[in-house]
Amino acid sequence: MRRSRLFAASTAVAAALAGGCGMEDTGSNALNPATDVDPVFSSFTLTEQTDTTLFHDLLLALEPAPYSEPEADTLAEAIRDQLALFLNLSYQPGPPLTLVSVRNPLDLMRRVIGENEIENFNEARRYISARIDEGVAGEYSNTTNDALVRFTDQGAIFEGRPITDYEWRYPIVKWVYTPDTSNRVTRVLTWVASGEFPEGSTRPSATLGTQFDPSGFQAIGYNDGARLHSEGSVVIEGEREMAFVRDYDGENTDAITIDGTAAGTAEGTAGPDFEFGGQTVDCLKVVMHYGEKRVDLYTSRDVDPDDEAYCTAQDSPTASYATADTGLRP
Repeated sequence: MRRSRLFAASTAVAAALAGGCGMEDTGSNALNPATDVDPVFSSFTLTEQTDTTLFHDLLLALEPAPYSEPEADTLAEAIRDQLALFLNLSYQPGPPLTLVSVRNPLDLMRRVIGENEIENFNEARRYISARIDEGVAGEYSNTTNDALVRFTDQGAIFEGRPITDYEWRYPIVKWVYTPDTSNRVTRVLTWVASGEFPEGSTRPSATLGTQFDPSGFQAIGYNDGARLHSEGSVVIEGEREMAFVRDYDGENTDAITIDGTAAGTAEGTAGPDFEFGGQTVDCLKVVMHYGEKRVDLYTSRDVDPDDEAYCTAQDSPTASYATADTGLRP
């Protein structure tokens, strides 16, 4: 995204927290337990426990309220189709809607951490939990220890698929606890695609920064009960990017923006066109208000990204609809 307004805040917060937690703050250098993590999976595709995936709650919450206008169903399906494209997921509309499979680097890492499948990541959370008990800053960082984090899909190798599909590298896997500043635990995960891409194009990538309440932080499991806020970005081929901001405390909202990458919107041009709900757009912003059970949508096309008519700058939604009461994030 050429300005990355949604994601810039997350990146700045994560960098500030990491910078405020240097090795002089964490005690012995050996207390950062990050080591190489290089497991082999039979497949990166997740087909079980799909309710634990990152956007499962949003996929369900998009369901229009009973007796809504037909346009609401069209918009809900269009939003879900965009999520499916960026997150490589498949679903059956239902009712009820069923998430069939998910295959993306953020959900795979979430599953690996949440199901306690990697001992070094378990050690990371035990270390952070111990630092919380002591009221002392701490950091687990693979970059600080120059530790490799790489996942390999054995099935994709046997199928002869390209390296982008069978080797997923995570340059940053980090937990930071900063009691003297934010008093939060911040986890930062980044993935960058392996392989070769055309010169001048944007390499696919994904980033997720999540802040947790230390009083509820656990050394095992998904830690969703302690999750306060998350921000991230997913870049796919074709110079398209999806940025998101999710608040689980207070406002309890999701905001998703889909437009072009920095290269895709260079020199003030709009991002690639895409079809959305029967119209052609190049910028889409979706805001889910869980408490109010409402979805607001903002769209634009052929508008300069710095113009107030661009989808991210609009004050009033171009469309809205009421959602069904799913009981999710009330």
